[in-house]
Amino acid sequence: MTLLSMNIVRFLTGGLKNMVAIAPAVFVNHGGGPMPLLGDKDSIGLTRFLRDEVKKYVNLKELKAIILVTAHWEESKVTISSSEHHDLYFDYYGFPPETYKYRYDAPGDPELAKRIHTELTKAGIDSKLDPKRGWDHGVFVPMMLINPTADIPIIQISVLANQNPEEHYNLGQVLHQFRKEGIAIFGSGMSYHNMREFRFSRNTGRVVNEEFDAFLYNACTSTNEKRKEQLLVWEKQPGASDAHPPRAAEHLMPLIVIAGAGGEGPGERVFNWDLTGTFRLSGFVWKN
Repeated sequence: MTLLSMNIVRFLTGGLKNMVAIAPAVFVNHGGGPMPLLGDKDSIGLTRFLRDEVKKYVNLKELKAIILVTAHWEESKVTISSSEHHDLYFDYYGFPPETYKYRYDAPGDPELAKRIHTELTKAGIDSKLDPKRGWDHGVFVPMMLINPTADIPIIQISVLANQNPEEHYNLGQVLHQFRKEGIAIFGSGMSYHNMREFRFSRNTGRVVNEEFDAFLYNACTSTNEKRKEQLLVWEKQPGASDAHPPRAAEHLMPLIVIAGAGGEGPGERVFNWDLTGTFRLSGFVWKN
């Protein structure tokens, strides 16, 4: 091998070592309160997915950080957790005492939070930093199952109280660039979230949101232009108001953000499960 050839090989192999694989964008359903952590029989499929299946689509060892958009934090402008450490915020009620003693001590990343704020500002999206608010159960419940070692920095991001789908999709499109740095984008919500139906339609023997779940599947497995076009009019789809009642669609917003962060290619449905045989939940990943 000539000296020139050897130098070319060294350059190429060195470059490959320094390349960072694009991290995925993932939407997960976080379940009801802490139920996935309690061995609840109605949540077993969800618990199994978060604990055992997510790692098949996300190489946790390669991640530099996780940006997590949670349905349980609504603000008038995009708000970004920005401290080196955030306590847990137990935003659920009426559960066993031990569920208020959980710990999840993953670090924050103030510098990454500032960079996100800067990029959103450049894109014309109003945002602010928040060093005080704790991580809610939209963060710590799925993450305790996905990465119990708590060794990956997390940035928690709010959804917008206006529930405007275009603004949420645009937020995701700005966040997409961080995936190229080995930073995964997670959305934590529910693809179906109607509290009244959760109480009164359990174990009916029929799926109540089959049409709307099919719409989400078709939209999220489309390429970017069509995906955005469909999700911006989600409220006009059959079964939409039953799956996410008017002015109460905060649990769908993280999915729309993640769809925006997915890039040009289609998403893949990696979770499809019927809670109590009645409420169909879907989770998606964008790998490229």
